[in-house]
Amino acid sequence: MAAGDTVSELDKTQALVVSLNTGQTDANGKAIIDHVTINGVSPAAQEQDKYDFAYELAGLTSKTVDAIDVRTATQLGPIN
Repeated sequence: MAAGDTVSELDKTQALVVSLNTGQTDANGKAIIDHVTINGVSPAAQEQDKYDFAYELAGLTSKTVDAIDVRTATQLGPIN
């Protein structure tokens, strides 16, 4: 295969990235944020479920949710 050949979507995967505020600051006064990545999230999962999961995860710690990101990766092919 080469540039210009017909491409198709082979696989789609998602990861949920939860940014957690530690409640601490660095030497410059900037909040220290921990990032937890959960791979293998089903693309069929509802956004509300992903959101709720992030807060359930934070509830297991003393940290607070700072941000929730869903990262989608799509594998393209065929590659020969």
